[in-house]
Amino acid sequence: MKKPILTGGLICLLLLSPVTMTAMAETSQQDTLKMLDQLDQLDRLDQMEFDDAIEAGYRCADDEDFVCADKEIKKARPLMFNQDSKQRLNELIAYRKDQEKYYKEKQRLAAQRKLEARCASRCPIARQYSQCVAGRLDSWDCRDEAPSYNSGGSSSGGTMAALSSALTQLNSQLQADLARQKADFNRQMQAIEAQRQAKERQKREQQAQQRRVQQQQQKAMANLQQQQEQARRQAEQRRQAEALRRKQDEERRLAEEKRRQEKEARVLAQQRAKEEEARNKQIYLSKLTSGARMGARSCYGEKHVFATLPVIKPELVSCVNVNFTVQCSSTGPVVHRGVLRNHVNMNAGSCFGDTTQVPSSVACPAKQFVVRATSVEGC
Repeated sequence: MKKPILTGGLICLLLLSPVTMTAMAETSQQDTLKMLDQLDQLDRLDQMEFDDAIEAGYRCADDEDFVCADKEIKKARPLMFNQDSKQRLNELIAYRKDQEKYYKEKQRLAAQRKLEARCASRCPIARQYSQCVAGRLDSWDCRDEAPSYNSGGSSSGGTMAALSSALTQLNSQLQADLARQKADFNRQMQAIEAQRQAKERQKREQQAQQRRVQQQQQKAMANLQQQQEQARRQAEQRRQAEALRRKQDEERRLAEEKRRQEKEARVLAQQRAKEEEARNKQIYLSKLTSGARMGARSCYGEKHVFATLPVIKPELVSCVNVNFTVQCSSTGPVVHRGVLRNHVNMNAGSCFGDTTQVPSSVACPAKQFVVRATSVEGC
């Protein structure tokens, strides 16, 4: 029986040298490291741009330029990089809304005071003033009103009494409305005044802090000659502390870099191990294919094909399928292609062993079969 000829692709795979595979892996590792460094630089740039947008947003909100604040918020939103940055952005959004609410309230109260002043100057009658403040009467339409009198005797007296009662009731209602509006206005003014006082307190605290700093600076300048030696010692201590801090930062950076490199080395080693395992398995299967001994026999009126595979240690693939072809002569065409599935070399050549049936449509008897193993593959 002739041995099967190896295909060109399999020969190329077997001829790949370890040196070539190592060079390809090192090139891939260098590209991965370069890409990681570029991503780290982009993350730092995004963080700096995020911080600038947050600070600019607060400045815009303090200046009551809410279009500018919204623009900075929109710029910062896609640059969030962790939970802390998300919280900082939410705080800026809440601050911007509070500032706009305070701004609108100031505008509304200023317009209300202006309207009340205009109504008071042009509408001396209480009913007209109330309608003017409520927006139901324009201040230019206010007119002086004078009561009219009838010439009748007792009828005139009753009319005057009814008119007086109605005016008294209307005046009471107007006074109640004015008192209610005044109470609402006072509450709003108290809220605004409380905010103003809070800002004033903050401003006074800042000024006091600045004065304390200035006093400390002046005192330091006055005692400069006496404290020169102490200042030099403190400067040296600060220099040493800064040098220690830089050293610790560098040690942390080197430790992080070492951990990163070790992780990348582990990943690369695992990748190489997988590639080596796959290559060894392919070589193992190729050896099984080249060493397979194929045969056929008639079993109870059926035609069966069997195979005996070489025993190769270590066994890298525990479950294999043997692909084969059947010819009626060594030079004849292939009349059947089949697979011996999950082949384990059990009772090779026996009707009760590891065999597979060939269709009855194959005309030649089993003893004339020329069986060749085309490939051995994992299950």
